[in-house]
Amino acid sequence: MKKKNSEMKSFLKKNDLICPLQKCKGASYFRVISCWFIFVISMLFLSGCAVKPYVPVPGDFYTQEADWAIINTDSLNIFVHPQSYYGVAQNTASSYFTLYVRVKNKSKKNISLNRSSFSILAGNQQFDYIPLEIILGSLQNYSLLRYYQDPFASPIPANYDKYLQDIQQQYLELVNSYFSFGELLPGGSKEGYLFYDKKIEQYNSFELDVWGTKIKFVRK
Repeated sequence: MKKKNSEMKSFLKKNDLICPLQKCKGASYFRVISCWFIFVISMLFLSGCAVKPYVPVPGDFYTQEADWAIINTDSLNIFVHPQSYYGVAQNTASSYFTLYVRVKNKSKKNISLNRSSFSILAGNQQFDYIPLEIILGSLQNYSLLRYYQDPFASPIPANYDKYLQDIQQQYLELVNSYFSFGELLPGGSKEGYLFYDKKIEQYNSFELDVWGTKIKFVRK
């Protein structure tokens, strides 16, 4: 009995040192190896295809904090960075390149935020932000195409009322999340998205003009 126990212990110790893959025999071993190989290749491919975010390059007239560029003037604090749109209207917003902007009035008087700014220069081409009316129009076109692209479809789908409610919710969300120019009250702040041509994402860098201050963003 003692001899059998000692033989069993010897067997276990010997097998504990064997790699689990080495315990697989024949086709089973090659299946495990193949699965691991495919997994590793897939992860390397996905990491290579992942879109790298834009971050600001340090400059003389603005500071950098994480992926934010911050401009401090006597009267304004301006924060800006590229940020994807998140919300119920994401399907529509994903057709555009988006910036998130936050402006705070530090002064004791009203400040008018000039609309003729926030242009982007990428690949020697200028991109101005797209007016809200066009963004809302693209939402309307998307809603029409979704339900009426089939000429033989029912003129009034069964769930059309709910769909209209969803579109209205997206419409209001876009209006409220779009950056609003105009008067900024003392101590007040405004924030929201600006929308641009999706073509900007083809470039590894771009320059943003914020009321005369040039901010450079690069992919990292």
